[in-house]
Amino acid sequence: MNWAGAVFGASAATALVGAVCAVGLKSIFHNILGFALAMLGVAGVFLSLGSDFLAVVFVLVYVGAVAIAMVYAVMLSVPLDQPARPRSRTKVAGAALFAAIGAAAIWLVVRSAAWPPATGRLDVAAAWAGYRFLRDYVLAFELISVLLVVAMMGAVMVARRSRASAEER
Repeated sequence: MNWAGAVFGASAATALVGAVCAVGLKSIFHNILGFALAMLGVAGVFLSLGSDFLAVVFVLVYVGAVAIAMVYAVMLSVPLDQPARPRSRTKVAGAALFAAIGAAAIWLVVRSAAWPPATGRLDVAAAWAGYRFLRDYVLAFELISVLLVVAMMGAVMVARRSRASAEER
């Protein structure tokens, strides 16, 4: 095995461990840290596959996403002084079944796809990718930013209502 294979394997393992931590741990803070670890592993996979630009953009975008998720988690989670609600075993089992069906469907699609043979490193300039993002996909990026602002405002409103009702009790 060469270095590229070792880096790919380590990055894929990091992504899988992070994903399991993001789903399996009980603390929302630990879930978010697991998500960040998974995203770092995916960026490492992109880096090992020769897509430097995509790896850097992935880290930058998901660092912002993790920061927003942390803010949502702090505002919407149950305060630590209150007892945690127990998880329903039926909901956990249903979610696991749904995830297994989704993973099986993805595996069937990946296994049956006709993959083109690897021809080496793709020659895509970062300037061209940036040009396409700002010309062809600018509406999508603007709509996503508006959606994130509206979601943040909604989280603030929900947090204010829940804290106000908790103070009235």
